[in-house]
Amino acid sequence: MSDGRGGDWMEKPSKIRNLSLVILGFLLSLSEPIILLALGRDLPSALWPMANRSLELTYFLRTWHIEIFAISLLSLPFIFLRSSKPSKFEYYLAWISMGLCIGLTLLFVLLDYAFLRGAFVLLPTCLGIILLCSYFIAFEMRKYKLNYLKLDVKNLSNVFVVFLAVWLISPGITSMAGLLPSPPELYLADGQYGVTTNVYQYPMPEEVARIQGDYEEDVVFSVYLSTPEDVTHQIPLAIVLHGFASPFFDSYKDWVMELSSRGMAVAFIQYPSDVMPEGHDNYTLEEKDGMSNHPFHVPRIIAIEAALEQLNSSLPENVNKDHILVGGHSLGAGYALVVLDRILSKGWGQETVFVSLESSYARPVQEDLQIGAMNLPEEFLAHVVVSEDDLSVNDCFGVHHHELLGHGSLFIEIPSDKYGFPRLVATHYIQATETHDTHADWGFYRRVAYQAEWLVERTLGDIENALLAKSKLIDSDSFRFMGEWSDGRAVEPLRTYADPLSSPKYDHCSNWVGP
Repeated sequence: MSDGRGGDWMEKPSKIRNLSLVILGFLLSLSEPIILLALGRDLPSALWPMANRSLELTYFLRTWHIEIFAISLLSLPFIFLRSSKPSKFEYYLAWISMGLCIGLTLLFVLLDYAFLRGAFVLLPTCLGIILLCSYFIAFEMRKYKLNYLKLDVKNLSNVFVVFLAVWLISPGITSMAGLLPSPPELYLADGQYGVTTNVYQYPMPEEVARIQGDYEEDVVFSVYLSTPEDVTHQIPLAIVLHGFASPFFDSYKDWVMELSSRGMAVAFIQYPSDVMPEGHDNYTLEEKDGMSNHPFHVPRIIAIEAALEQLNSSLPENVNKDHILVGGHSLGAGYALVVLDRILSKGWGQETVFVSLESSYARPVQEDLQIGAMNLPEEFLAHVVVSEDDLSVNDCFGVHHHELLGHGSLFIEIPSDKYGFPRLVATHYIQATETHDTHADWGFYRRVAYQAEWLVERTLGDIENALLAKSKLIDSDSFRFMGEWSDGRAVEPLRTYADPLSSPKYDHCSNWVGP
């Protein structure tokens, strides 16, 4: 069988060239993480930019999935017909594309294990379609005869590419075609206020500044204070802390705006993650009882305390510090407990306190950073939340934080539900603005809106409406309800525990030691 470029296409020495083109495509797909690894990043950090782009691309694919499916159906026959006599450019591009697809598939598998947890089914489907089209051109499939195909099964490269393409396409083809039920939308009224955000840089303590690394050298560590516009009456205060190495206001902007647009002053506190205190390179990590012995805790808390001083001097006069919400995500949830201890010792939160710990990591084990006897007011509530498909932190941190907070705290697990499309996957990042979807609305932002409502009504002294708002924050059937798929099937509800340590799922946390 001639390939139109001289010689038998299966026997000619271009096999080496084609293999080289595949390897080139493979290396191109891995170039960014390889460069980042060479620059000293760890594997998760090297994959993170690609994870963000995967998220952006997935939202695009979700919006246009029917159109993309139609284009794919129309393209495949055209590509197959074109495969009888591709141009030299098309031929070479097809081999490079196969290498790219194989490399991107490898990266997707790593990302899916570490971050995505089965949420993104359209990306591999598109990769599979591109791989199949490239295969048609590279192997000039229209020239095959049925009996030749049977003989060619021994060609493992053919079998591998076809198998990989089918494996990639199969799980998402029904989603792309629009055949699966859709998830419920949450119709939650918007906040009634516009929001103004002012940024207050705080002086980094010298003992912290001299041990900072260069990962966050472009960050001007500040307190982002968001307040509702044209409000003169008293308003409650929220303090929100970010996760490890994520000091970016935009990543938590939706959380902040949900609170502030409903009548709260919200302080988003940046603190440095990249610090290198004495002993940072020769300690043995131990995680136990919701704490860890990281030496990094000490300088970070020193920075947070400096930020709290800046916040105290920057608050408008109508902010009532007797009514407080303290929240945090991941590492910030562990530090939120320290912040709670510090502000209570300052006399803040005398009337109302809400604590929101989302996907908690450890609080410090250091003796001078321990939580004292918390003088919590009678009007105290807490949500300690874990996500079913969170591989970044162990659930036992949240379990122990719940035990520490005691009466008034509710332990919540946000479940995943992969019944329809888009899949509803509860990952470590469900609280981030970048991953704000309908699942986040039901599992997170709905609670945030009710938290603001309760604190605002308490600050205004409207006892009747405060009691109504409080009822939306405590365990009930309506609290756990997460909506219904478009075919009427209920979405997996929130799972709540008053005492998770006595439950079969979390009783192992009583003696869990990490990492």
